[in-house]
Amino acid sequence: MTLGQFSTAVGAPRRWVLNAFATLRLARHYTEELARRLGLAREVHVVAGMPLKRAFALAPEILAAWPDQKRWVLEGNGGLVSVTVDVERYLATYAARLSLARSFYAERQRGRPRKRTLSGIALAKWYGVDLGLVRESLKRTPGERLRVLDETVEALKSLKVVGP
Repeated sequence: MTLGQFSTAVGAPRRWVLNAFATLRLARHYTEELARRLGLAREVHVVAGMPLKRAFALAPEILAAWPDQKRWVLEGNGGLVSVTVDVERYLATYAARLSLARSFYAERQRGRPRKRTLSGIALAKWYGVDLGLVRESLKRTPGERLRVLDETVEALKSLKVVGP
């Protein structure tokens, strides 16, 4: 996974991801599991105002509670403050962002784009032409090809058209 794909899956700009890696002292290994965890930590950090380090530490607990609990709740100050995370909604959003990162996001290639210089059979193959009959025909001599062509023409002439 590249940095661009990772930041798309997290739902944050690349610069934010790099700063989060520095803040959390993480090695730069871009994995889907880390993207899910960091994306959840970012949501809790932005929405609830919780420090990123605390939110990142709570993210595995929140994600582990998912099949049993659809909503995860953290209460503090004797029940005066609570943070509720709709885990299913987050996982659905993450899945959509991950799909976007896998399907439509690609890092730009450096340098000029390579020009395709296909010709002849390679170009026909690239367009999707089935070359099996062409190769079989080329195995025959020109005389054999003409004989097969004449037989095909005679067979077509012998067909009757039935109907209106």
